[in-house]
Amino acid sequence: MLRLSILALTMTLLSGMVGCSQGADDPGSHPQEAAAHETEGKLSEQGPPDSNALENANSGTLDDLTTETSTTKDNRSSEPTARATEDFPEPAQVPENAERIYGHATGSEGWFIYSALQGGQASLLTFYSPDRGANWKSSAWKLDPDLNQRMTDSNIFVAMAKTGGKNQIWILLTSDPGAGLMTKKLYLSDNEWHSFSLVSDVSDKVEGYVSGVTFADAQHGWIAASYHDSVSVPLYRTTNGGKSWALQRIDIPEGFKYGNVSPPQFDASDSKTGSLAIEFVSDTENRTYTYTTKDAGEHWDNMFHSK
Repeated sequence: MLRLSILALTMTLLSGMVGCSQGADDPGSHPQEAAAHETEGKLSEQGPPDSNALENANSGTLDDLTTETSTTKDNRSSEPTARATEDFPEPAQVPENAERIYGHATGSEGWFIYSALQGGQASLLTFYSPDRGANWKSSAWKLDPDLNQRMTDSNIFVAMAKTGGKNQIWILLTSDPGAGLMTKKLYLSDNEWHSFSLVSDVSDKVEGYVSGVTFADAQHGWIAASYHDSVSVPLYRTTNGGKSWALQRIDIPEGFKYGNVSPPQFDASDSKTGSLAIEFVSDTENRTYTYTTKDAGEHWDNMFHSK
């Protein structure tokens, strides 16, 4: 894939700059404003960047630099994640040192995230196209200090839910574990990645290694994990858009020691109908149980299992 230099990207950002929004017209009407008591409470700051914007990050914030660009180049590459559509053209203006860590496409819309490290500061570069790559909107974020590492596809989990014809996109970022601790922060955008706001820090709420995040609608979501020392299945649920999380109890079948959970999947035409796969592990076998719901995940019924 043809990529421009960092200097060329910076000049593109400067020439096509549009003002970054705070992501909410009414502070009380959007769930992303729920955690304003957290550090800064937002991922983005207003104001145009200077030419060294990617090199000089302000500690504790993500400077959200947004521009619109146009390209008709059909860039195809190998598939690093299962979430991207192979034949969707990627943006041509990605820096050479950036690595794609997320991709997703639905019809004419495409969303991509790249990880970069400049001057010891970790950044995420996001791109959104509404028209199969003819035009792109892009943002560059500098990560919070406790997430200041080069992100990989194992550190990022994305969920989307459409409300009133509008996409809401959650990103859960995790750090690599250090001294048994792992930072886990959930962010939300309702403007196609133009800006993000911190919803909640779930570092001390979600135990284990995150395996995925799902939202059935704007309020009901799940974080799935793997945790071998747990006496419960590590499945966490929110009913208020990610502001708070609670362990959703699912009993471990007799004879098994723990369960590894995959994120629930919901019917695109009916958010109340979904399925949940859990791999239960004993000393002698691993067995996957499938659960279903008809009430948006309020209850999960065990339907069958397979070896």
